[in-house]
Amino acid sequence: MSKSKKLVFIHIPKTAGTSLRLLLESNYEEAERAAIYSHQDLDENLAKALADPKIKCIYGHFPLRPVIIASDATVVTLLREPIARSISHYNHYSKRMNEKHTNLMEGVETPEDFTKLVQSNNRQTAFLSGYLNQREFLEDSEVLRKALANFDRLDAVGFTEHYAASIAYFGELLGWKNTLVEHHNSGGKKKEVGAKAVWESMNEYDLPLYNKALERFAPKLQGYELRKPRIPREPLTKRMMNYLRALSSKF
Repeated sequence: MSKSKKLVFIHIPKTAGTSLRLLLESNYEEAERAAIYSHQDLDENLAKALADPKIKCIYGHFPLRPVIIASDATVVTLLREPIARSISHYNHYSKRMNEKHTNLMEGVETPEDFTKLVQSNNRQTAFLSGYLNQREFLEDSEVLRKALANFDRLDAVGFTEHYAASIAYFGELLGWKNTLVEHHNSGGKKKEVGAKAVWESMNEYDLPLYNKALERFAPKLQGYELRKPRIPREPLTKRMMNYLRALSSKF
């Protein structure tokens, strides 16, 4: 795979993607990055970023849209065990940290209530099948098949449960200088709430999707489990200053 190809990172919510986003920001200059976290004019904004020769990395909460599939970009994402992802999603929304979450969670007090939100159902399948409209997604009986077919357009898939190995794999594939794993947006200790059957009902498609993804992509991570991270060296001038400072402290 050419390291000069443009990177598209599909950031599925609650998959540890914030940590990876910060890694992207450390490996690409600000002028080389396009962060897209709004769905307004999404296809237009994706097409613009894909066509911009200065942009090397595009990332955000957007699905695998046709404009991405048709491009020659390198497409990467992280997946997470679906029930764990859904519980994390529920706990995050339950904090009602902004007006959007407060409005979404109005009348939602339990996991059973949470199932009524269109955003709670099969989010990983929704992202990989390319849907923007979640209600249309829920009405399409072919979404799992479509998402599985789109595996062919993914150049690399990592897993939250194998996060360090995933980052090491991405780093080698993409020629990153920094693959140091840091954990962000963990949200504190997670509590498991509700009956397992409730969470399974929200992940009717995500559970088989995740298992198929493990079968196909996880073996590629086996050689990276204990890989030491790449840590960028400080500029020569700064290293020289540190050396001289250390030398002077001896006298």
